[in-house]
This record gives sequence, structure tokens and C-alpha cells, in this order.
Amino acid sequence: MLIAHITDSHIEIPEIDNAGRLADFDRVIAHIKQLKTVPDLVIHTGDISHCDRAEEYQFAKTAMERIGLPYEVIPGNKDSREGMAAVFDTPEQFVQKCVETDHWKILLLDTLSATSNMGDYCEARLAWLEGELKSTAKPVAIFMHHPSFVMSNNPYPFQFVEQKTADQFNNLVSGFECVKRVFSGHAHRNTTGCVGNIPATTLTAMSLDRRKGEYGDAFEGKPIYQLIELDDDGGFQTTLQACG
Repeated sequence: MLIAHITDSHIEIPEIDNAGRLADFDRVIAHIKQLKTVPDLVIHTGDISHCDRAEEYQFAKTAMERIGLPYEVIPGNKDSREGMAAVFDTPEQFVQKCVETDHWKILLLDTLSATSNMGDYCEARLAWLEGELKSTAKPVAIFMHHPSFVMSNNPYPFQFVEQKTADQFNNLVSGFECVKRVFSGHAHRNTTGCVGNIPATTLTAMSLDRRKGEYGDAFEGKPIYQLIELDDDGGFQTTLQACG
């Protein structure tokens, strides 16, 4: 299975200061459309919108529908469940979903906090996640907005509301050998870490004006997304894509 992972588009309409985020989104969509190997699924891991406006979600939805492929969205801290529900028809409570394939289980999580830009994961969401993990023998890939691990190369290394909450999440997930990788956004830079002994990463923002970190000449001035190839035996490979 091939997944195109995009994140942190921060669409703002009207755009300010020549931010270029609409053009960056369009460049990513155009790049995905021309891939020789067509992805099976596109996943946006949040901060779709920058100001939680209907026209911002609508721009993103229209752009992703142009690819003509299945896609999923989860909220980031700049989004709201209510705003997303009005455009994407996602749930108004927790935007969580399981996508089953023949060989993998893909879990899309909602890490929104009611009071903070940082991540949260309450008892109700933990119970849902535990049920999904207990009910499968397939390898699992988790997608969420906020990373629950400490990022060593970030000036703001911890991005959950409380350490206790992150520990509860990490302890639950790391107790299941079926979980192979945790993919996040939010950090606006590529980072690596672990949830227990499970590899975990963040993907940088696709909007160039929000991107942090150094990526080399091949990525200079080009929006970035990630291709994730999930092998039938539970292995996976990831590659960054530069959108010219």
C-alpha cells in the first residue's frame, strides 16, 4: 500500500504577506497527481486551516478531490472539529477513524485539546484506541497531529498539554507489538523519536513560510510531502518528495 502523507498546510484566505500557501498546496497536489505509482490513500495530519474558516477547509477539500484518490483528514490545533465537520463531514466529537486494508490497519487519531495548542488524549479516546489495537493481528500505522515524544532538535521539544497524558498514550501504544510506526505533523520540521520502542516521526509543514529546519538544495523553495510504502509483511519505507 502507498500513502501520500501531507501536513500543516495552514491555508489562510485571504492570504497575507504573500505567504504562498495556496500555491504550495496546489504544487503538492499536482506532484501527487503525476506520480507513476498512484497512492492508495492521501492523509492530511492537521492544521489544514490557519483561521478555522469554511473557505479554507473548502479550498483544501477541492484541491484534494482533484487528485481523484481516497483521502482522510484529521484535525490540528489550528482546526476545529465543528469547522471540519461542516465541510468534510467528519465527526463533531472526536475525529478518529480506522482504515482497514488486506494487510494493515491504519489508525487516524484526534489529539486536539479544548484549552491549548498542545496535544491531548483523554480517557475516551484512549479507550477507543485500546479497543482498535486489541482487535487486530495486522501491523498498525498510527497518524496523529501532535507528537507525543520529546523532540531533541526542536526548541519546543514537548508538545502535549501534560507529561502524564503523553505517558498514558505512549504506554498504551508501546504495549502492542503490532504498532510499527507513529506519524505526526505539528512540529513544522522533520524529527525522529520513539513512542516506547516504536519509531515515531514528524513531517515538516508543506507550506514553505511555516517550514523549519534544513533540507538541502534539492528541497530549496519546494513544498515537501512524504510517501509511505507499507509492505505486506509489516515493513515500510518512507521517502520525502520535493514538489517543483
